[in-house]
Amino acid sequence: MLLAVGVDTAFAGGEMKGEIAVEAPATFDENGNLIPRRVDLIEPVAFVVASPDFGIGEDGLTDGVLDAVLDANRTARVAPGTPGEVDCENFADANRCVLVADVLGDAVVWFALLPRAPRDTVELPPIVDLQEGYALFVNGWEVLYAPVIERDADSCGDDVVSFSDFLRRFGPGSTTVVDLETRQVTAVICGEEFVEPPTTVGYEGSLDGSIVTPSTSAVPVLDPNVAPPDS
Repeated sequence: MLLAVGVDTAFAGGEMKGEIAVEAPATFDENGNLIPRRVDLIEPVAFVVASPDFGIGEDGLTDGVLDAVLDANRTARVAPGTPGEVDCENFADANRCVLVADVLGDAVVWFALLPRAPRDTVELPPIVDLQEGYALFVNGWEVLYAPVIERDADSCGDDVVSFSDFLRRFGPGSTTVVDLETRQVTAVICGEEFVEPPTTVGYEGSLDGSIVTPSTSAVPVLDPNVAPPDS
């Protein structure tokens, strides 16, 4: 079974030559708001077969058909008009891409085709929070996470005391690692440590002013015979 979906759709024949890289604004709605994407499907792709007219328009929707062949019996078909993005550049060679998708039954509602990383993993953008078993990503994606999320010792050092500390200090520049066997977030790789910019306070008053010149430059003479006032 394929996590939450069984995909047995037949796919078109033919072979895709060369490399394709397509990116589109499928992350935001027409008002510029981030679209939450709960990921139901994370699968390594054996082959990618795209129709000659396949592409993604400026609206973030696909033209043509893309078939992600998962194994001999399963193919996930991306129909025309599906929101998505393609970051995996190599369609010609086998086992180079990973399909990440939101599915409804057998239908792909939204998808991303990503390059496969070493050691049977796929790398995702930074995490911004953990909620109810899901890691929430900066691009709106939501992916299940493992009971323990490892922090890369080489990049994160040994002074990160908690995951909240990691998010505060390294989150914005980090890389998230998803294991393709468990389909869960299992590790994070730190980037440059985030330093909060200094806080500045704005002055709302006027900086215009004038210099007051004293009417006289003479120093007053004190009368030594005048007694000081009683305290």
